Amino acid sequence: MIRDSRIAVSFVFGLVGGILILLVSVIYLPYVFSPYYGGPFFLGGYGFVLGLVSGVLVLVGSSLGFVRPTQGVVWGIVTVVFGALSIFSLGGFFIGMALSITGGAIAIVVGAGPGIVREPIRQRACTACGMFLSIEYNHCPYCGHAVAQVPH
Repeated sequence: MIRDSRIAVSFVFGLVGGILILLVSVIYLPYVFSPYYGGPFFLGGYGFVLGLVSGVLVLVGSSLGFVRPTQGVVWGIVTVVFGALSIFSLGGFFIGMALSITGGAIAIVVGAGPGIVREPIRQRACTACGMFLSIEYNHCPYCGHAVAQVPH
């Protein structure tokens, strides 16, 4: 079984977005404790804490979406919601927010589909009745008509 490559793209977008969101919080950390300027955070100290929590949960959501692609919808929603909430802490210069929302949306799309690509089933149609049958059959199981051998 082959892993869907969109899962890796979703993970990279979420990873870079989460790192940028955390980076803004770390850069503006000294301003949070200043009595005159609270930094670029819309809610002051609460915005700073919301930025830290958002960054961590974007990283967790994108990582678990990569590890468990069948649960991509759940972890994609977590990534999108907390990527959007990072707006209160400048959203990783808005680039981190955009990347994490895009990565979460890709995880939702992949999680809603069959997260793992499988080999196609080799079938053919009976020339007498038209029913699909496995490539290994010499006679149609539906009508009994002899079918020609197909080279493997």
